[in-house]
Amino acid sequence: MSTAQDPVTGPRARLAGLISDAMDGQLAPAEILTARGTLTELGVNSLALLRLADTLEDEYGVEIDLADPAFYQESIDSLAARLVTE
Repeated sequence: MSTAQDPVTGPRARLAGLISDAMDGQLAPAEILTARGTLTELGVNSLALLRLADTLEDEYGVEIDLADPAFYQESIDSLAARLVTE
C-alpha cells in the first residue's frame, strides 16, 4: 500500500476552487472535483474561462492561449496535469 500522494491532488483541488471562483460560485469546488467532462460541459462559459485563464497566468506563471481550441476542451484533470508539468 502506497502512502505517496498523487501529485495532481493538491493542484486539482486548488484548481477546482479557482474554477468555482471564475464561475461566481455557480458550482462548488466539490461538485467540480467529482464532475467528468470538459470545462465547457461543466457550464464554464466564455467569461468564466477568461477569468480562469487570467488567474492561472497570474498564479502559476503559465501562458494560456485563448485562441487555442484545446483550452476549451480541457477537463479539470487534464488542466491540473498541465499545470503540474509546466
